[in-house]
Amino acid sequence: MTRAPILAALALGAVSAAGAVETASFLSVGVGARYLAMGGAGTALAGGANALYWNPAGLSALDKSEATASHAELAQSVRHDFLAYARPTQAGTFAAGLTYLSQAALEGRDAQGHPTGGFQASDAALSLGWGRRTGLGDLGLTVKGIQSHIAAAQADTAALDAGLRRDLGALGPGRLLVAAALRDLGPGLKYGVQRNDLPTRLAFGAAYRLNGGHALAVEWTNSPRGAGNDFGLGGEYRALPGVRLRAGWTTAGGIAGGTGFDAARGLTLGVGLSRGAWRLDYAAVPMGELGSAHRFTLSARW
Repeated sequence: MTRAPILAALALGAVSAAGAVETASFLSVGVGARYLAMGGAGTALAGGANALYWNPAGLSALDKSEATASHAELAQSVRHDFLAYARPTQAGTFAAGLTYLSQAALEGRDAQGHPTGGFQASDAALSLGWGRRTGLGDLGLTVKGIQSHIAAAQADTAALDAGLRRDLGALGPGRLLVAAALRDLGPGLKYGVQRNDLPTRLAFGAAYRLNGGHALAVEWTNSPRGAGNDFGLGGEYRALPGVRLRAGWTTAGGIAGGTGFDAARGLTLGVGLSRGAWRLDYAAVPMGELGSAHRFTLSARW
């Protein structure tokens, strides 16, 4: 058995669970350190350009243009980057984003374990999204073009996200929001004669925004194709003007097969700093037995 497929599976995030085989699972790697520090509970809370990943309906909350960039160093020299720009218009908020997962050269071996030379593996997704407020609530759609490389082989496909969010109004000292999102609905990626499913997910979330800049959020995510369920919750505390402290808990692991509490180890932590139009967020996110990944997000609104 060669090592190359094993390493490629790690780099590309292939998942096998409950009889389902998924590929391009980099699409399920969350973006925006703010929401990751809160247990990955971003479906109801996310606004701005990062909503392009969590729930495109959240794009409708923007009243200014926003650009955001996220970077994460994962296991085995895997790097995950996300860039996005969103602009509100009279027809709704439009956004574009690029997700890219890459790794240093991998070492291939034949069936006898002999080196066969290095090769590259990477994934990319280009996303175009739209969100708008309506009388029924906030609505949003995202279309994605996805491309995957393993050495000289390439696979391409497309996917669709859809979301909605509703503000239920004042409740005690804050406001309650509920939301749902369908992520990565598409035909899957095909290498040769082998086609594997995309990591399609149904996410349901709620967020409670308190007066003073504090927030609580909760989320449940289901795989319609049998890869299981995940749960996350978190909170944000405005400690000082321009300083927010965050913590949460999640069952979602960031490695192949890493769903469930045993793989995730649960705890997420982070901090956010803002000054004027700029915001810098940091999160430490569990990756099971591989430790924690450090996420950084820089955003600007104008």
